[in-house]
Amino acid sequence: MLRNVDIVDAHHHFINAPALVYPWIESRQPALTALLANYYDAAHPYLPENYRADVCALPLTGSIACEFGAADGVAEAIWVQQCADRGDVPNAFIAAVQLDSHDLPDVLARYRDLPIIRAVRQPLYWAVDPIKRLGARGDYLGDRAWLRGFERVADAGLVWDLLVYDEQLPTTHHLIASFPKTTFVLEAIGWPLDLTAGGFSRWEERLRAISEFPNVVLKLQGIALILGTSLTAIGPWIRMAINIFGARRCMFASHYPIDHLLWDSQTMVSTMQAALADLLAEERADFFGETARRVYFPSADS
Repeated sequence: MLRNVDIVDAHHHFINAPALVYPWIESRQPALTALLANYYDAAHPYLPENYRADVCALPLTGSIACEFGAADGVAEAIWVQQCADRGDVPNAFIAAVQLDSHDLPDVLARYRDLPIIRAVRQPLYWAVDPIKRLGARGDYLGDRAWLRGFERVADAGLVWDLLVYDEQLPTTHHLIASFPKTTFVLEAIGWPLDLTAGGFSRWEERLRAISEFPNVVLKLQGIALILGTSLTAIGPWIRMAINIFGARRCMFASHYPIDHLLWDSQTMVSTMQAALADLLAEERADFFGETARRVYFPSADS
């Protein structure tokens, strides 16, 4: 049974196909099927009404949608704005950017006209194993053109959703320290690649180090995808994450429709609630909703 708590889902996706083209759907990516064998079972239209049906059992009071690899990120953002203008979900949007692109100024100018956009992101996931490389390159954080692009994002006052594996976290410290007024949302619990006991210790050490930066908050999306669905599998990781960052700097997220392949909304929330049973009521409120509100500033009517 779900405990009484208002929920803001800090991370879910839409797929507006065929109106928008998604290259990762058009051409199957081995990295995605390596991540989850049936990943492409979710590669079909997933619109606001589909999302609402999947979370209808939850006391949802708001949501933040995230770009999902559309070929035209601006067109995707415009469509999401149109959904919000009709009074539908979401309450905020994390849009796509390519920081070293020559058209970045034009893209950011377009985004300024879309009030639904509160954050932007670009995948930086890189690893020795090629099958785990979800970013285009592994050297962005040292690339001058990319860093100039980041300055434009910071000047625009946008939140930056940070997509790196845990082993990459030390390389992000200089960037985070250089932009103390920019909020960084570390996605996917700092995505640990090694789930062994030794991997857990290294992830904990890296997470503690990055938590020292007060402008970093942690988003716990993709929990089922990364860790599994059982209380035994997820409990130690999410409890440690909240122990390190505190509930006021952690936020719940569904990662639907992908994680919907692994658990339904009631199982997802009840399992996470069981893992966090020792939290105070105020801490539960922060984790399940208030942190996301503070970070992404969803609309007041959410």
